[in-house]
Amino acid sequence: MKTIRNITRFTYEFTSFQGWRVTLCRNQMHFTRYFSDKQFGGEQESLAAALATREKVLAALRRYPNDPARAFDECREDAPASLYPKGLRPRKGSAA
Repeated sequence: MKTIRNITRFTYEFTSFQGWRVTLCRNQMHFTRYFSDKQFGGEQESLAAALATREKVLAALRRYPNDPARAFDECREDAPASLYPKGLRPRKGSAA
């Protein structure tokens, strides 16, 4: 598979997460978001969501070239809702 800048594939045999990670860094500030195959309905769908998010973040960085914190915060506000309601997440190590 061709390398995609700022996007990494996670397909480890012994983890519950299979999907993509988008990571961008500007002026020692980081933006990271994960895209699960399970949440998005498959590898291609999660990749499409990751690519769309990367393009959105890059566009925000072009709008605010000297203020990456503002660009990243703008993109974080649009984060998808969690699979779990606020405050209700499974405990670490629990069988969910």
